[in-house]
Parts: sequence; C-alpha cells; structure tokens
Amino acid sequence: MSFYQRYHKFSILAILLCSFLLNGQRRPPIHNFNVGDYQAGIQNWGIAYGDKNLYVANNEGLLEFDGNTWRFYELPNKTIVRSVAYFDNKIYTGSYEEFGFWEKTSTGELQYTSLSNQLAATNIETESIWSIYKLKDAIIFKSFSGIFIYKNEKINVLKSETTILGANVVNGEFFVFGRDKGIYKLIDDELILQQQTTLLKDYKVQSIASFEGNKIIIGTSLNGCFIWDNNSLKPWKHPLNELMKHNQLNKITINKDYIFLGTIKNGMYVFNRKTEQFYNLNVQNGLQNNTILGSLFTDRGILWLSLDNGVSAIPIHFDAYYLNPSKLDIGGVYDMVSLNNQTYIATNTGVYVGNQDSIEFIEGSQGHIWDLTLVDDVIVCGHNLATYQIKNKKLEVISDKNGGYVFKKIDGKQNTYIQGNYSGLTLYKKNGKEWKVNDVEGIDFPVKKIVFEKDHIAWVAHTYKGIYRVHFSEDYAKILRIEEQYNTALSNIYLVKIFKIEGQIAFYNNNKWFVYNPIEQKIEPFESLRTILGKDAAAYPITDDGVQPVIFKKADGMLFMREQLNDENSQFYIPSRYYANRLLKNDERAIVVNDSLVQIALYNDILAVNTKKISGNKKHENPIINRVLKNGNPLPLDSLHVFKPRDTIIIETSVPFLTNNSIVYSLSNGEKTEYRDAQNGKIIVTNLPYGETTIDIRSKMKTEISKTGIKLELETKKPWYLGVWGILLALGILAIIIVGVFTVNKFVLIRHKKYLDDQFEHQKELNRKEEALRHEKKLNEIEKRQHEQELKKKTKELANTAMEMTKKNEILVDLKEELNHFKSEIIDKVRFNKLLKKVDRNINNANDWEIFESNFNEIHDSFFKNLLQLHPDKLTSKDLKLCAYLKMNLSSKEIAPLMSISVRGVEIHRYRLRKKLDLTSEQNLNEYLMNI
Repeated sequence: MSFYQRYHKFSILAILLCSFLLNGQRRPPIHNFNVGDYQAGIQNWGIAYGDKNLYVANNEGLLEFDGNTWRFYELPNKTIVRSVAYFDNKIYTGSYEEFGFWEKTSTGELQYTSLSNQLAATNIETESIWSIYKLKDAIIFKSFSGIFIYKNEKINVLKSETTILGANVVNGEFFVFGRDKGIYKLIDDELILQQQTTLLKDYKVQSIASFEGNKIIIGTSLNGCFIWDNNSLKPWKHPLNELMKHNQLNKITINKDYIFLGTIKNGMYVFNRKTEQFYNLNVQNGLQNNTILGSLFTDRGILWLSLDNGVSAIPIHFDAYYLNPSKLDIGGVYDMVSLNNQTYIATNTGVYVGNQDSIEFIEGSQGHIWDLTLVDDVIVCGHNLATYQIKNKKLEVISDKNGGYVFKKIDGKQNTYIQGNYSGLTLYKKNGKEWKVNDVEGIDFPVKKIVFEKDHIAWVAHTYKGIYRVHFSEDYAKILRIEEQYNTALSNIYLVKIFKIEGQIAFYNNNKWFVYNPIEQKIEPFESLRTILGKDAAAYPITDDGVQPVIFKKADGMLFMREQLNDENSQFYIPSRYYANRLLKNDERAIVVNDSLVQIALYNDILAVNTKKISGNKKHENPIINRVLKNGNPLPLDSLHVFKPRDTIIIETSVPFLTNNSIVYSLSNGEKTEYRDAQNGKIIVTNLPYGETTIDIRSKMKTEISKTGIKLELETKKPWYLGVWGILLALGILAIIIVGVFTVNKFVLIRHKKYLDDQFEHQKELNRKEEALRHEKKLNEIEKRQHEQELKKKTKELANTAMEMTKKNEILVDLKEELNHFKSEIIDKVRFNKLLKKVDRNINNANDWEIFESNFNEIHDSFFKNLLQLHPDKLTSKDLKLCAYLKMNLSSKEIAPLMSISVRGVEIHRYRLRKKLDLTSEQNLNEYLMNI
C-alpha cells in the first residue's frame, strides 16, 4: 500500500471518528449580530475585550459593545480597521497606512490618537496592520512586511526580508512566521529564525498559541496543526487535525479547558481538553457565516467571533440550547412531547422528532398538528385531517375526527379519554392496541380546551365564542346541559384561557384573572391569585395544569419560571434573548421534561432550558454607566451634573452580556425607595424637583436586587427668578405696581368725580325732560279724551241723523201707502199725483245722503279713500252707501229704508259686496269694514 493510500485511509478514518465525536455533543445557543444591529460594515477583521466592553475591527471603523448597546467610531481617514487589541485601558487599532490607540474621554466616548504619524511616509506607505500584540512594556503592530514596536513613546521599525503571517506572544516571547523561512523570535529588537521550524517554510502559518507547559501549537492554513516542544516539531496527533486540513484553519484561541479552532470554510470547532470531545459551530447549526476572521474567549465563558459577515457570541457553559440548530424550516411549534430521550414536535407543517443534534420529519404527517399526547407507549396526534397515533415514528389513523385541539384523560374512567376538536367532543376508549371512538352527543361547536371541574362537569372553551359549563351523562357519552351565561362576566370572549389552579377553575381574559365561585355560581375576580403573582399578575402559565416548575408568559412577552405557583422567591426571568419575537401569540406552549429541563415552543425551533443552571446563577453584576446625556448631548461621567427642570436626562447603563441580571434604579425621595426597571439599559428622567437627586442604579437577579450598586448625583438648579435676584426683581415690580396703582387710582378718582358731576347734570336734564314729557302726555290724553268725546258725540249725531232719515222715509212710505189706499176716492187726480211725487222725492232725497256723507266723512275722514285704494274700480256709489251703513254697524232692517229697498234686497246687496271685496267665507264683512 502506497503512502498516499495509507494517508488517505487514515484521513477517512479520522474524519469518521470526528463525525462520531461531533454527534455526541450538545451545541450552545448562538447569538448573532448583523449589520442591522451594529450599523456598520459587513466584515469584521478582529476582536478584543477589555473593561467589560467588546471592541471589533470593522470594515468601516471601530465597533464598541457594552453588553447592551453598539457604538461606532470612524478613523480620521475613514479607512478599514484591520486589527484591534486592548491593553492597559487603551484600545489599539491598525489600518491601512495608519495605527494608533483610542482612549475614553470624560464623557465615556472614545477619542483616537495616531501613532503612525511619527513615522516617515516611506516606513508606513502601502502597509496594513493585520495584528497587534503586547510584549512586556512594548506594543507590536504587525504588517505583512514588518513590525512596528511602540515603546516609551517611540516607534522602532523592523522590516522583514520575507512576508510575515501568523504571530503571537507566547510565554513572554514574540514569535512570527516568515514565508519560505520558518518562525522567527524577537530578540533585542531583531528577528532571529528558529531553525527547528524551517520544516514549516512551505506552509502558510496562520496562528501561533501556547499549548501545554512550554509547548506551542502552530496552526497552518491547509496542513493542520503542529506541536513545537523545545527542539521537536511534530504534527498534532488528534483526529480533529484532519478536519483543519480540509476546512482551512485561520485562528486558534486556547485556554486551560478549551481549544477553539476557527476556519475559513466551516466555522468554529470547539475542543474540550478535559473530555477530549469537540463540536462544530457553522451555518447549518446557527452561525451566520462560516468564515472566522477573529476569535476571543472571555473569562465569563463567552466565545466571541468576528466573521466575514457579522459578529457572534457563544456561551460555552450554556444553560439553554435549541433542538433545531440546523434551522430546518419546520414552521410554528404548537406542542411537544418527550419519549425515549427524543422530542416529538407538533408544527403547522407536520410532526418532527429529534434532539439537539438532529431533527427529522415523520413521513405522512404533512399538515397542521395541534396536539400531541403521550398515552402509554404511543403518541396521540391531533391532526388537521384526522386523529392519529404515532408509534415507532409511524402514523396510524385511529379516528377521522379532524382538528384535535386537546386530548385529555377522564379521571375515574379506566383507559377513557376525551378530545376537543373542530366538531365538538369525542370519546376515546383504549382496549389494548385498539381504540373505540364515539362522538359525544349534544354539542356541535369547536372545543379548543377542556378542564374538568369535577366528575361529569367540565368547562370548555369555544375556539372563538367564549366558555361553557357542560354536564355529562354517567358514561360521558352525552351532554345533558350546557350553561353559557358565564360569558357576560368576561370582557372579550374571543380570547379566554381556562386553567385549573389549586383545584379552582380559573380564567385569563384581557390580562386579568377570574375564578368560578361554585357556591354563588358566578365568575368573579381571582384576587388570591393576583396577590400570589404580585406585579406579574398579568401573566398566565404555558405549562400543563399541576406541573412543576411553572412557566409563565407576561403580557409584554417575557417568560418567567417558579418552582411552585406560590413560591415567589424561586421566580426568575428566562432571558428574552433566547425567544424574543419567536413565541406563537396566544398559542404559547412549554413542557417539563424532567426536574432540570423544560422545553419551550418557538417559531421554527424548540428552546431547551436547564432550569438548574439558569436559576442557579445568582451572581450580581455591578451595572456600569456608559453615557450621561442632557438633551442628547454627552456630559462628563465623573462630576456633579447640573440640570434645568425641563431638561431630559438619559443615562445609558449596562451589565455584561449574557448574564441573568437586569438593571433597576431608584430616585432619592425621602424614606420610601421604589426601584424601577431600566428599559434596554436606558434610564430617562425629566422634571426632577429642585435640589440634589441621587439615582441609585443596581442589578437585579430574579426578584432580588443587589445590596450595592452605583450612584449618580444630579442637581436640578433653581431658575434665577427663585433666587436673590428674583426676590429683588419681584420687590421692584411690587413697588412699581403699588406706585402705579396709587397713581392710577388717583387719576381714576378724579375722572370718576367728573363723571359723577356730569351724570348729575345729565340726570337733572333728563328729569326736566321727563317732567315735560309727562305734562305733554297729560295734555295729549286730555285732548284725546276730548276728541273721543267729540267723536262719540258726532257718531251719535250721525246715528241719530240716519235714524231720523230712516223714520222719515218710513213715515213717507206709510203716507204714500195710505194715499194710494184712498186713490179711488180722490176727485182731484192731478193734485193727488203731485202729492205722491213730492212724497217720492222726499223718500229718495239726495240732500239727505249728502248731509249723511258729509257728517260721516267728518268722523271717518279716510274711510272711503282707503276703501277705494284697496278695491279700485269695483265699487259703485250704492256700494259705498252700504259700506258706510255697515261701518255704522246698522242692521239690514235699518239699512233697507235708507236705501229704499227691502231687507231681502239689502242681503242680496251684501252678498254682492262680499264678492267685490274678495272676502272668503271665513271673513266677516262688518269686521272687515270696521277695521278699515
């Protein structure tokens, strides 16, 4: 067998062994930061950590991360930052034709100082600084063609005869690899080739690090790792070394427990030096990019990676992990069940089964899965199409009832279960491997949740229309009665959750708790539970009833856990970074696998939380004040801050990343101290009272607030008008007001006196005029009475005249009739006829009418004129006479002799007159004429 064949065979065996070791390892959760988070370039070339802050060499400048907030700083020449290192409270960076350091100012911001400007242009021209190291009291900046040693504020330039690549300070000595040569050691400002390493001259050494004791591990790009021990240089004898050859090693980071091998092609390999096991973190299991450009392991157990696209943080000693690390598109998770160390997962795309290492789809389960319930050794699956049982990862139909929301055992009935589904309730009885299925009679609406109050009585939740209390028959085959009146006690029947808590039927609706009172048979506020939950009363459990520990979801989306419902001291919040924006709203679900592991359903994943580890971390981290801003402008952090009442103060604080600490603060206000949560690390205050205010900032773990913290002194300055000058100004204004009031008052008094005098004279004139008016009015009244008396007298005379004319005409008519009676006896006919004519002339004597008309006009001087204006060209003289007589209020009988006609003739004439005057039937002729 040739050397190549033996080598190839060994490589295959090594890779197979590596695959076996990889599959046995749980991988930590990966926290990725991208351009949208830090608002800078995509590529990140290097990474450093110091003073609880992270620093990243970015394509567009320097990034700073305090555990809560990213900040970005540009170089003066706006070039790419290729390298970064933190030494002695300074952040050193290297760039193209530029290197120097950053220091924090009094406001907490970073300020840059260039060192390369001390060099001649020829020494730095076309150079890029790719790495930075500290050797004793010197800082070494390395490019591909040389090193720049900064010491005692001077820079010594050492040019290399070859291209230099990987370098590091190991055991107090600086080593660097030269292409086609080997590894050099820096001795007395001179690079000395180490002859033992010339075997590496044809390789590309990317990284050098301390290994064990005095041993050094040397990582090459495509030829694996070597161990250098005094005069010996040998390949690293570990199966992992073969993977490095295939995946292009780029960075090595080592501590006493782990070796971190960053590659160009396949992400990061994490090797546990104690267990000899390792695992791989790459794009398939959560890393956002496979190209590792820089790595750093902090004393807090966090592995930081600067990537060709983004930045990632990995807690190596993790307390939570995901069951879908490869990010398979499984959809929203609605339920889980654990069986034989595997988790069966119900999603809206089907059923999956897996653990942290792998996840697989169960064939034939396509569709929406609502519920999974373990019954003996099988899993009952509530599918959108039917109800199945899963055994040995295979589906079998047990019922055609689709949309099984919930599958629940009936207490006291052996092997009997009830299911809530799209069409109502269904009864299941298991007999060995067989199922007997029957619909429950008397219910025909979808049931999403069922909770038993006691035997044969249960509460069910309609999918959309609230809650119902149902009564079952003895064998549970029929619903005897449905009570639906309880929905009136709830404000929103579309989102009602039912629980059985401490033996009581409880309801969660619109962020409020209610309980059923069986004695009074009504739903009322659940005050005792609100007291138990305290400030987190707007939270509900997402684990099954009666299971411990209990996982709660708050209205703001946060999750917290209690060992027992009423054990407030055991409460702690599960860090939201694990599940933020990934819970299924109103369908949140968590299961308790064992006493130390819970699983929480997410969209496209399942979060597994080690409750012992996550709750056991009780270390309080002191918060840090990073910025103090007044109306958006930064202020010094080390001085008393003076503000105006209306100024807005923003205090940016942080605790180290991936701790279970939150930040709270209180404002000094006498004896009472109330701590409030800092939102995203920011404390915003305004309208502070005058005088000094102390802001006490502390960390919070679970419900416990740290005993110590940091304090910030603020002073709200009184406005000048509340000081001495303000008092003097107020006194001056008061004096001016008094003098002004006195002067104005005097002027007003004078004006008022003149006004009163004028008013007195005016009143006298008015009284005189009023007296004259009264006298004139009295005279007018006397004249009016005289006129009325005269008018009355003339009217009476006119009436008498009319009556006399009437009587005269009546006498003459009677006389004429008497004469006509004796006509035959009269001898002198001529004289008789003359007498009759004379009588006739006196009956219709025009002079009588003229006298009457004249007297009438004296009394009613404008009557005929107005009447003719109202009715022009219509009235004859005879009509006018009738109008005058009617105006006099004479009757038809009295008018007839005056007009020498009969009473019937008068009536006919009246009728014709009404027509001429255009009067309606409702109008009275006499009243009409009287009003003219």
